[in-house]
Amino acid sequence: MRRARKFLTIVIFAILTTVHLQAKEAGVTPKAILETLQTFYTKFKGGDELIKKSEGYLVFPQIIKAGLIVGGEYGEGALVIKGSIKNYYRIYSTSIGIQAGAQKRSLLVLFFTKEALNKFINREEWKVGVDGGIAVMNWSQGTDLSSVDIRKDTIAIPFSNVGVMANISLEGTVFQKIK
Repeated sequence: MRRARKFLTIVIFAILTTVHLQAKEAGVTPKAILETLQTFYTKFKGGDELIKKSEGYLVFPQIIKAGLIVGGEYGEGALVIKGSIKNYYRIYSTSIGIQAGAQKRSLLVLFFTKEALNKFINREEWKVGVDGGIAVMNWSQGTDLSSVDIRKDTIAIPFSNVGVMANISLEGTVFQKIK
């Protein structure tokens, strides 16, 4: 039993270290933000129209998530308002439970009201489920977003998933300004 616990601890540490190091090496650049938006537009018809309806949006080119009972995710992105990058953010979370796997994905978070955007901007750290809610939209590639009726203040759209990880919840996820 002790050996199994020790082995599990080493595996979890290795996974979380790998997640952190890969994300840290990737960083985020304006070019990566633009390329991620272009990928979004090619995957979702009307994606540009949906973004125009928002007051501002977060773009995370690469979020890496891994876990084996204990898991974590990390990525860096930017807040864009009226076509300009206003600030850079990191996204991170930890989880414990029945899980195994690794995944890399991109994420777009859109704020549709000034109130929701201002609540987000005015905090150094913003925790999903505590400071505000985000509706996760799991649309399949090719979905026409120009006719989608959004009735939420804030939505998240994960896309470009690579790998296998069962959980797509953002509950407990933290967005933190990078200074």
